[in-house]
Amino acid sequence: MLHLNRWVTAGLLACTLATAWAGNRPFPQHVTYTAGAIKPSNVTQASMDAAVSSQYAKWKTTYLRSDGGDGNWIKYDNTNSTVSEAHGYGMVLAAYMDDQAAFDEMLRYFRNHPTDQSPDLMAWKQTLQNGQMVDVEGVDSATDGDLDVAYSLLLAHVQWGSNGSHNYLAEAKKVMAAILQWDVNPKKSNLTVGSWVSGTDRKFTRPSDFMASHILAFARWDTANTAAWNKVHASIVKAVNDQFTHGSEATGIVPDFMVLKNGLWVPTPGKFLETKHDGDYSYNACRTPWRLAISWLVDGRTDLLASQQKTASWIRAKTNGVPTNIDAGYIVLNGTNGQSFRSYNDLPFTAPMAVNAMTGGAAAQTWLNSLWTSINGGDYGPVVDYYGDAIRLQVMLTVSGNWWRP
Repeated sequence: MLHLNRWVTAGLLACTLATAWAGNRPFPQHVTYTAGAIKPSNVTQASMDAAVSSQYAKWKTTYLRSDGGDGNWIKYDNTNSTVSEAHGYGMVLAAYMDDQAAFDEMLRYFRNHPTDQSPDLMAWKQTLQNGQMVDVEGVDSATDGDLDVAYSLLLAHVQWGSNGSHNYLAEAKKVMAAILQWDVNPKKSNLTVGSWVSGTDRKFTRPSDFMASHILAFARWDTANTAAWNKVHASIVKAVNDQFTHGSEATGIVPDFMVLKNGLWVPTPGKFLETKHDGDYSYNACRTPWRLAISWLVDGRTDLLASQQKTASWIRAKTNGVPTNIDAGYIVLNGTNGQSFRSYNDLPFTAPMAVNAMTGGAAAQTWLNSLWTSINGGDYGPVVDYYGDAIRLQVMLTVSGNWWRP
């Protein structure tokens, strides 16, 4: 159903001619962030907006797929697979870019691949087999995908309203309820790593899931559960600041995974879920300089600001202000905190530091300028890989001033 107040008219014609229609928050938006936040000063706003639009077009061409007939999905690797993490990224991007057609097809795909635990969470992985997308490797969820899907539905409600073919707000509330039931430790209110977790595994958490601004949005919109969401947010703040005051005082960085031990959140020793570096800053935690800084930028919350400002100053000094000197992994637990354990750079580690740099004030301006140039063609081309490109595009949305809150 079309709503007349959403039509964009030609305006120059003698009669009113509806030529296109847009969302309530079409790209670009140019949000005013919290006082003290900085943006790149070496490029114009128009140039940044154009770069985001160009990158989104390339991302869609490269990664958005419809094979299987049950909606749009995001190509995750070379085996024609997708994961809920990628799907959540895609839904968030489509909502911010006012791409309702793509969003609705991704929503359809989400609904066609539920978990065993809940119809309102997405099974974490599918692979194209004989022309169909088939759930593989367990029909349960990953918390990061669940959080982004719920957040994207709130964005969709603000962007397009909920009186059309989809009640986005009702859908969001169903996903949020399922997250509280299946992805949150009922005793400590911490985020677990997925709907499959039970028992003592609930005392583990993954800082890359610490989407603090998402949680604050859930607290605003899911009024029946505001208190529960505020407890989740408090658990995030405690975990980050436990690490900041007990090991990462000089860096502010957090590990891929943490565990609650003797009342403190600490890095997981050894291999918990993925590698021997689960207790270090690796391919999960690399997203945290983006995820954690946003709650100050758009919500004005200072709970996590000190750790992010420390990271901003540490990484700038560590790299001598050269983005390609950001290594793809730093020690948190297994050695000297802040020492690199890989000798190469990678886009998922470089891009998030640009959002983090926005907290650094005037001292970080040249650093932020260099990071924008680096991720927008200076050091990385328009297509790198699914993970880096999805993170980069969301970072570019944020750094360009276009990450509005629902």
